[in-house]
Amino acid sequence: MRDLIIIGGGPGGYAAALRAKDRGLDVLVVEEDRLGGTCLNRGCIPTKALVKNAEVVRTVKNLKAYGVKIDGYEIDYSQVKKRKDQVTDQLVQGIEQMFKQKEIPVLKGRGYFVDENTIEVNGENYSAKNFMIATGSVAFNPAIPGSDLPGVIDSDQLLELEELPDRLFVSGASIVGLEFASVFQELGSKVTVSGRTYLKREDKEIQKRSQNYLKRQGMKFYLGGRVQKIEEGPDGLVVTVDGKKGPEEVVVDTVLMSAGRMPNFSCNLEAAGIEYDKSGIKVNEELRTNKPHIFAVGDVNGGSMLAHVATYEALNVVERLAGNPEVLDYRAVPSCTFVYPEIASVGKNEEDLKEEGIEYKVSKFLYRASGKALAMDEPEGFVKMLADNEGRILGVHILGAGASELISEATLAIKYNFTAKELYDTIHAHPTLPELLMEAAMAIDGLAIHQL
Repeated sequence: MRDLIIIGGGPGGYAAALRAKDRGLDVLVVEEDRLGGTCLNRGCIPTKALVKNAEVVRTVKNLKAYGVKIDGYEIDYSQVKKRKDQVTDQLVQGIEQMFKQKEIPVLKGRGYFVDENTIEVNGENYSAKNFMIATGSVAFNPAIPGSDLPGVIDSDQLLELEELPDRLFVSGASIVGLEFASVFQELGSKVTVSGRTYLKREDKEIQKRSQNYLKRQGMKFYLGGRVQKIEEGPDGLVVTVDGKKGPEEVVVDTVLMSAGRMPNFSCNLEAAGIEYDKSGIKVNEELRTNKPHIFAVGDVNGGSMLAHVATYEALNVVERLAGNPEVLDYRAVPSCTFVYPEIASVGKNEEDLKEEGIEYKVSKFLYRASGKALAMDEPEGFVKMLADNEGRILGVHILGAGASELISEATLAIKYNFTAKELYDTIHAHPTLPELLMEAAMAIDGLAIHQL
């Protein structure tokens, strides 16, 4: 009997399998599609390939500032898509090669529980001492009249478009929706975004400033309301959306439905007697379900729907099975949104601290005060830091170039309980963007050098 069967080969499942093999466990992976899951095949990686394309276009638009003159440019979207697919395929093939080298078996198909000790895949039964459910999540979009019309698509279909839409409507100001909105706006689409909220988990100051930046780039927003219906019109799809003074109509070519995601319960949990509700599979502090030998990691357990959290949880489970248990620590979970400028955050925001009654200090340091940011022609944005009265860093929120890279230092600081002084007493190379964090930390103690 195998030590572990993993249902799902996404960021949690494939990482768990590789670690399990290294720890000497007999492991089997069940995956109905390609290894890498949604993140690698239809999410994080292909979208970041598009983000890079948008970044290049942004630079081309501003070449005069660098003393470079060109007659013009055009977007070959078929090449944009080709490059995105090549990046994805290369990474998937890399994972497949590691599985072959480590001799980790993969069953192609969907796994269904027959009972708490057995799953069925393609008509065959397989048993194990332990199971890991890593089935991830699926797109969730509320039923809207007209959402089944041609041209109304989800994020998977958007990634497969062969042509750039002239007019794109994004329903849902979520991370997924806004990243696509930012990319397609830069590539030349006219973009409109609707949503009840805007990145609701982010610090409210970050939300406001980010939205203002996107508006300045030409993006239009309908926030606080909802899409009422979608109809076919003589000039395209007519989207009726709640406006400030009542319903308004927006005519577009393509509508992206991106309201959010929900756990994927596709493995017949009832047959195994596993407890769950619409928010996710119920797990304890060790990620065990009500069946102690069955674990659930990543999006499916209703926690943070982030690929890196799925990997962290999956590796924790494997180490536990290998005899190396460690307590899960969610105090420092970074989140990144690849709009322009980028957003990244970790730890508490001001709303959290007020709700919890924690006294705190706040500092901000502007990108335009950074020599490296100005040299990069990236003056927009700021670093916001929160600390308790003893100077212990509680949260960091960044809006600006390189935010997704800078957040790692802040994550480390929160995980290991650094004070602001411990961060700014650490020598930072000059001129670099990480100096923004150093100065924000100095500002907690009123000691920032390059700020009035």
